[in-house]
Amino acid sequence: MEGDSRMSLVFRVLKRHMKKHSVEKAHMCHLCLKTFRTISLLRNHVNTHTGTKPYKCSECSMAFVTSGELSRHRRYKHTLEKPFKCSFCNYCSVEASKLKRHIRSHTGERPYSCTLCTYASRDTYKLKRHMVTHSGKKYDILPHTVTHQLFLGILKQKLKAKPSSSPCK
Repeated sequence: MEGDSRMSLVFRVLKRHMKKHSVEKAHMCHLCLKTFRTISLLRNHVNTHTGTKPYKCSECSMAFVTSGELSRHRRYKHTLEKPFKCSFCNYCSVEASKLKRHIRSHTGERPYSCTLCTYASRDTYKLKRHMVTHSGKKYDILPHTVTHQLFLGILKQKLKAKPSSSPCK
């Protein structure tokens, strides 16, 4: 029987893990219509609307919406440890992703390309900022996200245009 319960636990953990890879976003925020893969991601998101910050730092007065934000805060503010070191210069970082982006300044690698012109960037933020130059609108990089953003923009405009007597507010 013990083996069955262990397999059941493994199955539940695997099932939860597989949701991270799913494109289906079944959980929708009732305040802004943004969708999420899991209920816990939705709960964290709703906290951004309500201002609820349940994750408190034990070393200072800061509080955060997600446990990930708290972990990042602790790494940046309460530790001197920067284990990720650049092999080209003296730069070091708390996060591997920051080091990877930094190394691109040495190698010249620009993996994020604009689909409308020849512009390429070392990071997604700069590409997103560049995309505004083509249309004046802020778009995300992925086509399905662009479609979703356009839909939300149109929906918000339609809701604002409705008379105040409308049941949709």
